[in-house]
Amino acid sequence: MTQWAFTTQGMMFGKGKFLRNKGVIMARRSPVMNKKGRFSCCRLLTLVTIFGLASFLLLCSFISLQDYIPHVPNTSIYSHFLIPEELAVVEEEPFLEEPILDVPALIEAIRQAKTKALGGETTEVEFSEDEKEEWRYKNPCQSRIELEPFYERRKFVRHLRPNSKWNAVLKEYSELHRTCTRKFGGDLTNIFLNRNNAHGCKFAVAGGPEWVGLGNKILPTVSVLLYAVLTQRVLLVTKGSLLADIMCEPFEGSSWRIDPDERFTPIESHYEFWNSYETLEGELDNITTHHAHERSSLYAVGVAGWCQPVKRFFCDQEQSFYTGVPWLYFTSCLYFLPKLFAIPMFQPVLEDLFPDRMVATHLVRSTMLPSDEVWSRVLRADHVYLETADRRVGIQIRYRKGETQFGQLHTMVNSKLMQCAWSHGILPDVNNNPNPIQLVESSTTTADSSPTENQVLHSKHSSSANSLETSADSRQHRPPVTSIFITSLFSDLYDHLTQLYNRNLPPSGEHIGIIQLTHSNIQGTGVEEDIQALAEVMCLSFSDHLLVSPLSTFGGLAQAYGALTPWFLEFREDSNLPPCVRGQTVDPCYQDPEFAYFCPHDHSKFKLTQRNITVFVPYIQKCPSTDTPNGLQLITTLRLDI
Repeated sequence: MTQWAFTTQGMMFGKGKFLRNKGVIMARRSPVMNKKGRFSCCRLLTLVTIFGLASFLLLCSFISLQDYIPHVPNTSIYSHFLIPEELAVVEEEPFLEEPILDVPALIEAIRQAKTKALGGETTEVEFSEDEKEEWRYKNPCQSRIELEPFYERRKFVRHLRPNSKWNAVLKEYSELHRTCTRKFGGDLTNIFLNRNNAHGCKFAVAGGPEWVGLGNKILPTVSVLLYAVLTQRVLLVTKGSLLADIMCEPFEGSSWRIDPDERFTPIESHYEFWNSYETLEGELDNITTHHAHERSSLYAVGVAGWCQPVKRFFCDQEQSFYTGVPWLYFTSCLYFLPKLFAIPMFQPVLEDLFPDRMVATHLVRSTMLPSDEVWSRVLRADHVYLETADRRVGIQIRYRKGETQFGQLHTMVNSKLMQCAWSHGILPDVNNNPNPIQLVESSTTTADSSPTENQVLHSKHSSSANSLETSADSRQHRPPVTSIFITSLFSDLYDHLTQLYNRNLPPSGEHIGIIQLTHSNIQGTGVEEDIQALAEVMCLSFSDHLLVSPLSTFGGLAQAYGALTPWFLEFREDSNLPPCVRGQTVDPCYQDPEFAYFCPHDHSKFKLTQRNITVFVPYIQKCPSTDTPNGLQLITTLRLDI
């Protein structure tokens, strides 16, 4: 059957029946016949008249809208008006899912998934007040209540209000998560290994190498979380990621932990449990070739290559096919969230859900909350070094090749950092003020420690930064204090800044406090290392100004939590390059992505294959070359710095 695509949603030209396919309205041609199979003259004349009138109206609509369309770059591709020369015959694609167009539709889809998981029942799995109390007792999370005020107190950054739409979606999703995990008594491992019927529940497992840094664990998991919400899957994290050891449980009454024996990790040679993405793509290719109306019969598929989803993952046809697979595994260590906005079927609802595109910030602040052990370290460090500062400057220095690169670049990097901070008013310039002053006492701890309870309660500091009176009256009579919080594997920058501000008086008379909690010289791995790293990320995120190293997901994670547009320091040695470049967005960079679509079965009018994503989706752009020459990121619409 031939179908003609008309575009104005809800209009029908001539006489016919509506069909809905691929997110656009379709009209089946229905000529008017008399009983003998011939056109009635009157009816034919009527049909011609109606068709002529419809054509005239269509032409008028085109003329009036022609100049308007190019000025709506934020409009989903599913709502674009097809101008006359683009009217074309569209072949039916039987397994293509309709897009979810807005937040109410997403909430309804999550509710339907929950109903399906309950076997058609509309009532929830019981979760009484006593059970809630018990769950909260076993899963305490101070940061869930206490984190937000740390961002509200900043004087140089406007506070980002919580996203009410996202919170509503997260509440519904948490109920789905609880329904599916409690339904099986928490024993999802047995369900998976025995290929048992998941009874309407679907799962997305976020895993990755244990040895990668903290940013390469949290940011990919945030990406999988958003995908899980969009596709009504239960997010799970593996034991190897260590996230369950340093984060609060994000979904009330449920748990995201799985993998007691590590058999959920395809990269560890457990291919007897997981099919490869090539297998799924092969099934799709075969079905497309033979025009069969089938879904995948695969049970569990790994959808990522090394560190990120494969390139065909970002296509509508493949996404429709994935809906038939109960278990998906993401072997991810790269943040890929921006490209979810490039998938046509997800684009409408994401634009409605996050119109400011502050996605990473809303997700990490609501779901990636530090455990109480991490939070206690954050509170101690903040109380001693940051709490009473008037302004907070965060500096993150990362030498990717360790001591070798540090030895080659640290002098140049320190020099460029000061040029950047002075030229942009981030730190006071002391070049022309050689008067010696008493530096605000600073602190750096040993490589294996963080500030202890004893240090906090009994430390005696002569500095303004650490002996500041807490009363409002006393603060009015002291010089302003700027705290510089440094994270680096090396103590060189701490020593450099200490000497610089110890010998020179800032013209403003402000006091400078310099803080570095650890400097282990090498990047370690393990739970203790991740606990300390997350504590330092959180302290960095409390900054008013953030200066970060290029290609660092550690710095990217801090900017996401803090809703900060950072300054990227220039590590290249070309003297003609500026010392730093301001970021273009709050969103972290997706490193090393494919810039073009690769969708071999896309037969839509958009013809995505080989098209550049940055052209097709204007708010996804290349990252600054000073940060990541080969990267993509969402361009957020808010600039919160004052």
